[in-house]
Amino acid sequence: MANVYKNIQAVITSSGADDTMYTSPDATTSIIKTLRIYNIHGSSLVVTTSVYDLSSTTLFKYDTNTCLASNSVDILTFNNVIVLEAGDILKMQTPTGNKIEMTASILQISRT
Repeated sequence: MANVYKNIQAVITSSGADDTMYTSPDATTSIIKTLRIYNIHGSSLVVTTSVYDLSSTTLFKYDTNTCLASNSVDILTFNNVIVLEAGDILKMQTPTGNKIEMTASILQISRT
């Protein structure tokens, strides 16, 4: 079993549709320790964060945040974490594509 820390960066490219930001690898449990978004747009944008649970094939809403223009928002606050099992997916959406950048710090715990 190996523990690996990763920094993941992604951009929400779609407009009004869920984009895959991170998928937990096979035989791995992923713990999202920090999750921050940054708005490069000239106006405020609402960002919805969801988790797709592979075992139940269900998309669960996690949080909705308003990110001001040229500003950032921490999605995980006060020692909150998101635990993803193998195949689970972190998804985000916003009404205007290519304007929200995401950075996540993730601990991957491999079972192989």
